[in-house]
Amino acid sequence: MMKKKTYSRCSMSRDFLGESRIFSSAKFALSWAAGLIVVLSVVATSLSGCSVQVLGDDQLARNVYVELVDWHISGLWIINSPVCWIRAVNYNNVPVKDVRIRFKTFGYNGEVLSSGTYTLEGTIGPGGVKNYMEQSIGVVDLESDMLSIETDTVQKD
Repeated sequence: MMKKKTYSRCSMSRDFLGESRIFSSAKFALSWAAGLIVVLSVVATSLSGCSVQVLGDDQLARNVYVELVDWHISGLWIINSPVCWIRAVNYNNVPVKDVRIRFKTFGYNGEVLSSGTYTLEGTIGPGGVKNYMEQSIGVVDLESDMLSIETDTVQKD
């Protein structure tokens, strides 16, 4: 008596193109996950630091006064950064935050050497005064002898 050989079929069935349904669904899941990653990364970059900066309120900025109380250069002739004591006064009836200043440095003969912006973080109440001490506002030229600041923009709190 001869033994009859039995063969078991793979439980995966094949679709009309010859691919197994498991492989086809894995490809679908992989492409769906890749699409989801792309969408999430676009949303994340548009809502994070890569987004457009919101401009401040010019009307409020007119009533915020900044004063350069004292400053010195730090950096030992390698990376020169003005370290400043800045006083900000809010003459508005509403609190403001994130006061952005523009600064310029001048040489010995009065020529402009460097310029830039710096944000003083924090909230200043209506009619309030806030001192910002030891603020390194940026990198400037080695020959910087004078420094001037002015209010650029502020945000409404």
